[in-house]
Amino acid sequence: MTDAIITAELLGWIGRKTPLRQLEIISAADVRRYVDATGDANPLWLDDDFARAAGYRARLLPPTLVGWVPFSFKEGTERASSDPSDLRRQLPLPSEYTNVRNAGSETEWVEPAYLGDQLATQSTILDITARPGKAGLGIYISQEEQVLNTQQQVVLRRRHTLAVFPDRQFAGVSKDAQ
Repeated sequence: MTDAIITAELLGWIGRKTPLRQLEIISAADVRRYVDATGDANPLWLDDDFARAAGYRARLLPPTLVGWVPFSFKEGTERASSDPSDLRRQLPLPSEYTNVRNAGSETEWVEPAYLGDQLATQSTILDITARPGKAGLGIYISQEEQVLNTQQQVVLRRRHTLAVFPDRQFAGVSKDAQ
C-alpha cells in the first residue's frame, strides 16, 4: 500500500533544495510589535548598550521572531500556494492528501541575528515515508529549513516533519461523523 502513494517521482524530491530567498529586513518597529505582543522585553533586543556589554556587536533580534518570519504563510493566499521556497506545496502528493499536521520539529540557534541584518532562507527535503496512523495512511515529509545571515552563516536550523493524510471524505469517514 505504501508503494502506491510513495512513488518514484515523490522519492525523487528527497535532497531537493529551494533557491536562496531574501527575507524582509526585520525593523526596530517589528521588534517593538513583537515585544508588545509577547511581553518579552529582553534588553538584548531593546538596548544596544546592554547587548554590547553582554558581548554582542549590537542588539539582537528575538530568536522566536527570526524563526517565525520566514515560515509564516497564511493558508489560502497566493503566496502560500506559489512561493518557490515552500517545497511541501510543490510535492506531487495524491490529490486527496490535503490534511496537513505538524509531526514534530527541532530548532537550533547557531549564530545571533542582529537588527537590520539581511537574512535569507533555504529549505531541503530530507525524507519522505508513509506510515499508518489513526487518520489513515500518512505521508511524512521531513524537511530542513535554514536562515542565513549576510555572510552566509547559518543563524537558525530547523528540522521538522509534516504528516499529510487523506481528507476525511477520502478516508472512509464522513465529515458529519466527526
